[in-house]
Amino acid sequence: MPLSRRAFALLPLATPALAQAAPLRFLVNATAGGSADLLCRAIADGLRPRLGRPVVPDNRSGAGGFASVLALRGGATDGSLIAQVNLAPLALAGAIYRKPPIDADAELAPICHLNDAPFGLAVRADAPGGGTLQGWLGAMRAKGAAIAVNSATGLPRFQVHMLAEKSGIALTPLIYRSSAAMLPDLEAGHVPAGMTTASEFLELHRAGRLKLLAVSLGEGRWAEAPEVPRFNEQGLPDFVASAWNAVVAPAGTPEAVCAMLAEQITAVLRAPETRQRLAPLGLVLTGGTPAELRARILADRARWAPVIKASGVVADEP
Repeated sequence: MPLSRRAFALLPLATPALAQAAPLRFLVNATAGGSADLLCRAIADGLRPRLGRPVVPDNRSGAGGFASVLALRGGATDGSLIAQVNLAPLALAGAIYRKPPIDADAELAPICHLNDAPFGLAVRADAPGGGTLQGWLGAMRAKGAAIAVNSATGLPRFQVHMLAEKSGIALTPLIYRSSAAMLPDLEAGHVPAGMTTASEFLELHRAGRLKLLAVSLGEGRWAEAPEVPRFNEQGLPDFVASAWNAVVAPAGTPEAVCAMLAEQITAVLRAPETRQRLAPLGLVLTGGTPAELRARILADRARWAPVIKASGVVADEP
């Protein structure tokens, strides 16, 4: 599908490289086959005909979520290099690390938001509390509980701290290295509950082996499990959060280039074929402008910095 008139008009303002067939390298902060990888590969496939150039995904996982943006350093600023990154390096790092691995404001140019994915709290299907969030919290009130999370510095850890503060119950995060390590212990009953992206629990929830008690959407119901109520439907109005991804470029990439890429990525995300392809992942596809991504980063920094500070967590490195 060709460039829109608006995007085509931006090309002369951007850089001659975008009008050529040189490859666009797309750094993906995920291993092959994961949801972020599948998301980025769908975007790459949709961009190729729109831009009339190769778009080459390049997996750069690791470094605590910073690998893709660290690989942007010293890279081309002509629109031939972009990276997918999640919210942590952009919105949380400044509050978590004594010296963040990257200065997102100085070293990165926002392009666009990609998706939202709600977090969920899950327990065993036979957990006390009658299958409701408030029921489970009430059952835990006297003795407290550990809640498994899949990262020492990911947002679920800080959500556990916030849930403890809001509920007045002694809830503590139990840190696992990954969801793959966490889920078997949760299913076996070795840990009372788990908190991560809701999609990680979905298969076990549908099979009746785990029960999602709540998801962190702000409104509506999660399409993948509409029977699961939101936290803010169950007495926790501030408990709205998302695991989101975005696309950025090296600082110095012209604004017109970023705007054109944002327009084209947004068009790919809104295409019916993309939505159908990615539907099994349970992602809420978004898109938008560089300015909207910048505003989202600032809003999440303001929202989560006090929570992170109150948790007492300070890290030296990812």
